[in-house]
Amino acid sequence: MLSPGFWNTASAIAVSSQESDMVRIPAGTLVHPKNDTKISIHAFFIGRHEITQAQYEKVTGENFSFFKGARRPVENVNWHEADAYCRKVGKRLPTEWEWEIAARAGTATRFYWGNSMDNAYAWHKNNAGKQTHPVGEKKPNAYGLYDMAGNVWEWTASDHENGGKVQRGGSWRNS
Repeated sequence: MLSPGFWNTASAIAVSSQESDMVRIPAGTLVHPKNDTKISIHAFFIGRHEITQAQYEKVTGENFSFFKGARRPVENVNWHEADAYCRKVGKRLPTEWEWEIAARAGTATRFYWGNSMDNAYAWHKNNAGKQTHPVGEKKPNAYGLYDMAGNVWEWTASDHENGGKVQRGGSWRNS
């Protein structure tokens, strides 16, 4: 797992708050995969897309992304930078379980669209051409959220049991 100061070239930001490009996620319950306890989450708002490089640069004045493009997701940010960005815009990172409920959109399958990889929903190792892509080019999940699988990993506010912070969603490097 990544330590808090590690720079990951495939990490992006998904934020939680209420605003026009935000989607309300209804309250939900999921079962913890390791100990079968139920986890209940109150309703919350999350960004429809990953934070773009244009959005990030407008707020921070910086863009260290490897794959440049105003509409591409910001990447190459560590957890502290992602958290600081969220705070500057009056938002926060979602918890691991908020992210899971938002990404799954009420499904119980391996992916939010089914059990097999589908190029219509995600940028991954076999279709991304070894790079990120502009946000929102693939089909959204049932809640209207884009890129919840593939393109770039997304930071959460949750601590990993082995140290560091939890990331979710996979990236263009994953199959």
